[in-house]
Amino acid sequence: MASALAELLTLKVCCARRIFYLALAIGAFARQTHQVTVSTKDDIEQINDAVLISDIAVSGRTVECGLFIKPPRVIQPVAPFQAGDDWLQNTTISLVNRTDKTIDYGSLILHFMDTGDCHSTPCAQVTLEFGKKPSVDAFDGRTGQPLPPSRVGKSPLYWRPETTLVVHLSDYIQEIDDQVQHWLPLPAVTNVKIYRGIFFFDDGMSWQLGSYAVPDPENPGKFRLLPADYFPGHRDHNWPPGYNQ
Repeated sequence: MASALAELLTLKVCCARRIFYLALAIGAFARQTHQVTVSTKDDIEQINDAVLISDIAVSGRTVECGLFIKPPRVIQPVAPFQAGDDWLQNTTISLVNRTDKTIDYGSLILHFMDTGDCHSTPCAQVTLEFGKKPSVDAFDGRTGQPLPPSRVGKSPLYWRPETTLVVHLSDYIQEIDDQVQHWLPLPAVTNVKIYRGIFFFDDGMSWQLGSYAVPDPENPGKFRLLPADYFPGHRDHNWPPGYNQ
């Protein structure tokens, strides 16, 4: 009887050890890291840009991603880094409003380079929108009809002049996953390029790709371009972010 009990206890100890080691192995697998690249170097900055990216961080640590960081023209290198499967949802993107105007709406565009080069081959792309478009801008550019609420936004940003807005990708991770999962699972993402999209000021003026425009009062949804050298503020402020020349 004693011998049988000892054998049973030994068997239980062996099973417990195997379960423990298996749990360790699963935990190590779950915490595996990948070499990840985040880049903004294709999103070329111009001195009359309304918005600049001032920092990109993963889990609170700044990553080198090709930003303009020091005058006269010092560009940050793009350096791959090690990160876990959840790196994307732990990413923050800091934006600086360089103008003397309040911004109510903005957007960022993410290209997922693991799925294609976005030029010769298609790739997964996600546009992240934040804030609310001013009522004067809330019209379809093709039809002139009012946009549906889902395309207007919920609440204005009230993003004040020469201040920083931090975008947390965790707030959009479900939206990102919904659009990228048809290409690859999010834990497999290792290469993302980030571009600035369109931004609307509280008076209806817009900025995109280095150009400013104002709503055309005669054609809802249409805009009139402003002169190429236009800039609403001090163009030498925050050029790059943190430097005033």
